Amino acid sequence: MAKQKKRATLEDFKERLEAINPELFKMLSEPKSHFSFRINRNRADVESVVKKLKEEGFEPQALSWIDEAFVLPIEQREALVKSSPYSAKEIYIQNLSSIFAAHALRVTKSDWVLDLAAAPGGKSLIFSEKAKKVSAVEPDKSRFFMMKRNFKESLAKNIQTYNKDGRFIYKACPELFDAVFLDAPCSSEAHFDIDKGITWWSPRRIYKFAKLQKELIISAFESLKSGGEMIYATCTFAPEENEAVVNYLLKKYPNAKLLPIKHNFKNTQEGLTKWQEEAYSSELSKTLRFLPKGAFSGFYIAKIAKR
Repeated sequence: MAKQKKRATLEDFKERLEAINPELFKMLSEPKSHFSFRINRNRADVESVVKKLKEEGFEPQALSWIDEAFVLPIEQREALVKSSPYSAKEIYIQNLSSIFAAHALRVTKSDWVLDLAAAPGGKSLIFSEKAKKVSAVEPDKSRFFMMKRNFKESLAKNIQTYNKDGRFIYKACPELFDAVFLDAPCSSEAHFDIDKGITWWSPRRIYKFAKLQKELIISAFESLKSGGEMIYATCTFAPEENEAVVNYLLKKYPNAKLLPIKHNFKNTQEGLTKWQEEAYSSELSKTLRFLPKGAFSGFYIAKIAKR
């Protein structure tokens, strides 16, 4: 009889996280205190929506680094979903890490942006307000149609949608896009509910996603115009899915260059240049890992230029 593999435990998960950052497991264990949302400028302006929310009893907390996003205590999330601006699709609940990542990508009014793994579509909606045109790609059929409905309800008219496998987009669209965003499918460690114990997480799952992510990042880079920029992001902590994937791209493409990500946040950690027995390029220190705190969830971001 074949010997069964040892099942991953919560202690295994904790050990990995603390090797990345000694405070990470503790931070992930703490109850979420706040949540964030952004104003859908395709439907309304910031001032009018904030006024409506205040009339309905909310006191949204403004942010210094962006004027379209706000924060509220987590206890008010259910009430916000019942508010008139939410019902009118004038606001979109979205994590601050995700909002920051989308705005970290350089996008101008004349650009054509590719969002390579786009569902549920929150970042594509941000790009729709900044770019000339957005192509949103999603392989999963049910998620694709939910995303398409989301765009329609949000009145985002400059988004094209494609129910395609992102790994092969570059074959049809080589060097076509001015900017590319890839929030890659991942092991979603940042959304792990520690109170429920180990359920879907395992090192095997990490390696499975890392293989997919390497294919996707190649497709993203090949689809990007020379002189353009792209973002690679995940909502997981695993270096195998983050730094190792970006390092793989840098090795394969000498014309790929990591760019620094400007920010003033304290709940961040620069990218690792080594993990366990593997060493990465020193350039990986330019990448950024958000640590879960306040309205921020765990998130990894790498900004890449194509020279």
